[in-house]
Amino acid sequence: MVQKKSDRRMNEIRTRDAFDAAHGKLRWTAAKGLDLSNVGLAGWKRAAIEQTYFLGCAFKNRAVVDYLLDRGAVLLTRFPATAYNPFRAELYTPEELEESVAPRTTRDRAIYKEYLAKGQFSPDVIEALTRRIHDDSIDDALERLVAQKGALKVAGFVGGSAVERGDEWYRKTAETARLVARDGNFVMTGGGPGMMEAANLGAYFSARHFGESDLEAAIDILAAAPEYEHPEWRQRAAEVKERFPRGAASLGVPTWFYGREPTNSFATHVAKYFDNSIREGGLLMLSLAGVVVAPGSAGTLQEIFMDAEQNYYATSGYHSPMVFLGVRQWEMDTPVFSLVKQTANEICRNMLFISDFPAEIAELLAKTKPIKKTQRRASL
Repeated sequence: MVQKKSDRRMNEIRTRDAFDAAHGKLRWTAAKGLDLSNVGLAGWKRAAIEQTYFLGCAFKNRAVVDYLLDRGAVLLTRFPATAYNPFRAELYTPEELEESVAPRTTRDRAIYKEYLAKGQFSPDVIEALTRRIHDDSIDDALERLVAQKGALKVAGFVGGSAVERGDEWYRKTAETARLVARDGNFVMTGGGPGMMEAANLGAYFSARHFGESDLEAAIDILAAAPEYEHPEWRQRAAEVKERFPRGAASLGVPTWFYGREPTNSFATHVAKYFDNSIREGGLLMLSLAGVVVAPGSAGTLQEIFMDAEQNYYATSGYHSPMVFLGVRQWEMDTPVFSLVKQTANEICRNMLFISDFPAEIAELLAKTKPIKKTQRRASL
């Protein structure tokens, strides 16, 4: 069957090595953020150009630009300098975000300050476009990471950002994540402090050369700076990583929308977004192995109902388990477990669990696999 032009998927080139490997075959291709200034006019005349886009690329001279435009290529020139690269090819790392770019200012903080200065809700059209291209670049990098780890092995953790290090439920969340990761799952969180840090910390300590006592020792170190506004909050995390190196990988998906909350240091991959709605929906959509709901407040409640809706309609293509950590929190103090169970369809109802025990939660997730959506429509 011949693929119609309208059905073609645009090929994206994000690195110079990939551009060189294409050998000028650039039909239905978007090149992003590349320095192509050493490619002369003769080289471009040998290239195949059709539905070809150059986004934020640099070229040798005006003659090259005019030639590409005459061939029908679309060129979006580089934007004015920003604290971030909208055309980045990879996810962030904690080290990159924590890098000092000015006195007492990290890269993460510099981006957040610029975000506020240029308008959190109503930036000008160029800034809005720049942010959207940045978030699309993060989408691309995140998609590649999930494919590498295995889409059905991503387990999400949600919970409150204000929970202090050393708290009973911080410890239980960390231990749950450690066990879930040891079962072969890739842990994904909102990337911030509190329960999100606890889950990334637990995943970090799922590396086989660590034991349960190592995780407890790490939490004791962290607990000396219990909340993220403590002046030694970041320093204590660095101390843990120095004492316990070579932790296992996990993912954090934070946002500059909540930029006052720092990105935690234990997620090895960081997909940081400007748009919080894309970030929250994507986090839950990608957690096909299931979502663990740790204690939290308003933000966690929102994520519970978002995940319940996604599971009901299988908008990701799968119905996935949802496990609540904390019987008193979710059945008495904030009794949403019974409400979610009442409104769930039969498939989802059989994938809902609640427990106080990390080992039990890990076992439930190990036994309860995502179910592929059938053609039968869910009733409204």
